[in-house]
Amino acid sequence: MIKDNKILQIEEITFSYNRNEPILDDFSIDVNEGEFVTVLGDSGVGKTTLFRAINGLEKIENGYIRVDGNLMSSSFYHLPPEKRPVGTIFQDYALFPHFNVEKNIYYGLDKRNFDKNFVDEIVNLLRVENLFDRYIDQLSGGQRQRVSLARSLVRKPKLLLMDEPYSNLDKNLRQDIRRDLKKIFSKMGSTVLLITHDSEEALSLSDKIGYLYKGKIIQFDSPYEIFHNPLHKIIAKSISNSNILEGTPSNGKIITKIGEFIISEKITSSNNISINVRPNQLSLDHTGNKYEIVEEEFLEGSQLYLVKDTENNQIISISMIGENDFSVGDKVGVQIINNNANLIDIS
Repeated sequence: MIKDNKILQIEEITFSYNRNEPILDDFSIDVNEGEFVTVLGDSGVGKTTLFRAINGLEKIENGYIRVDGNLMSSSFYHLPPEKRPVGTIFQDYALFPHFNVEKNIYYGLDKRNFDKNFVDEIVNLLRVENLFDRYIDQLSGGQRQRVSLARSLVRKPKLLLMDEPYSNLDKNLRQDIRRDLKKIFSKMGSTVLLITHDSEEALSLSDKIGYLYKGKIIQFDSPYEIFHNPLHKIIAKSISNSNILEGTPSNGKIITKIGEFIISEKITSSNNISINVRPNQLSLDHTGNKYEIVEEEFLEGSQLYLVKDTENNQIISISMIGENDFSVGDKVGVQIINNNANLIDIS
């Protein structure tokens, strides 16, 4: 059960390598006790900079970072990384190659005063007890990931930070590790902040997702809302390959060139607006010829078609399940099979 107790509080922090180009710009986010929160965004938007600011490897210019109510960073104060109650898992795992697994896990623990039962529980949960005598270069990617996680968790951090921890693993192994970790974090009640560009990873693991764009979180919501009701075109395109359609409000509906859609937001203006329509809300048929199929791709059980409006060259994505007889070059019509849409920010 997630408690309303903020373990991580980030309030309007600013960071830049060049003062004219802030990487983080009045960035704010809270993570409650027991939550798994992901900061998601494209490469180069400042995710790793955020990671380094929280664990103390970078000094912020403005704002505050608190962990469990205690000040970690501000414009006038900076607690060094080794004194922060934060566990970190880096993209390359940052394990010591000259130590075996046992020494990596126990490194830095006070051998006179640590919870042996807790350490044993973590070691067993992560299935690394049989690896103790091996060195890091003798481990697979998945084994290194589990050792790195064990080393962080045995210190009982108030907060666990992970920066792209699955990027070095192949897809099948990533999926297996994600499922295992989700069970472990749930059992332990861990508070986790994951930094990633992988939307599938974020959607499968998180209680909440914050989408980072231009130095700020532009939507902080549940995975369901982020996927089904993205507030910005960047999120819609990145997560679900959605279509951004322009339409005119009329009698509670939005009239587009494809057809009519319904949105829950109240629109008082008669000016054109932009809406988000996912590819699986549309389908193709052979009764029309206004569109031409320009590309097709088999993607995770569905056929994804890119079709071009022959009048204005707009490209629309359409996803269909099952066998069909459509091919690149065909002239086709587009049908709406789900007319629920949401208002989208295109700025």
